[in-house]
Amino acid sequence: MQDPLSGLREDRARAREYGDANSELCWLATIDASGLPRVRALVLRDVEEGLALFINATSAKGADLTREPRCQIATWYPSLQRQWRLSVQTEPLSRTLLTSHWQRRPRSSQVMDHLYGDGFPQSTPLDDPARLRSAHDALDAALGSDPSPPADALALKLEILGAECLQIHPADRLHDRWEYVQDGSGWTRRALVP
Repeated sequence: MQDPLSGLREDRARAREYGDANSELCWLATIDASGLPRVRALVLRDVEEGLALFINATSAKGADLTREPRCQIATWYPSLQRQWRLSVQTEPLSRTLLTSHWQRRPRSSQVMDHLYGDGFPQSTPLDDPARLRSAHDALDAALGSDPSPPADALALKLEILGAECLQIHPADRLHDRWEYVQDGSGWTRRALVP
């Protein structure tokens, strides 16, 4: 029986082959402090340990996941007409792993990770966009060519607790939907009403 991580990785690889713009993305759903859901698109990363998200602790999602490390991830690959929905538990990955992957981030994202903890927390109101651009340019020049990730940078492993996969078919046939459930011997897949 194939586990959901293997199935998702195969679908991501196929979506990349087709040039699917969603092949690297996921949608993360968390619950804020008042109990309201929040969803946002993020890059979903393959790491040796499985799947991971790279976020900044100053962000709203960082606060949400610190308070409640369980969340849901959804993917949608138009090229395959396939959706995955994963219930996951997040846990921090090692600083060594974070650093090795962080070095591959675009330069502007590296600079912003430093700015988030230096007076520009992610998603906070911005009165003067020119002030942010100026701070970004100054820090970009000061960081050097091989900066280390700031203390607020986080790499979160996604431990899959459960999963569902939905395969969309043409209008003349029913869609397929499967649920993946872990038991003592591994994963079990069962069909669901789509």
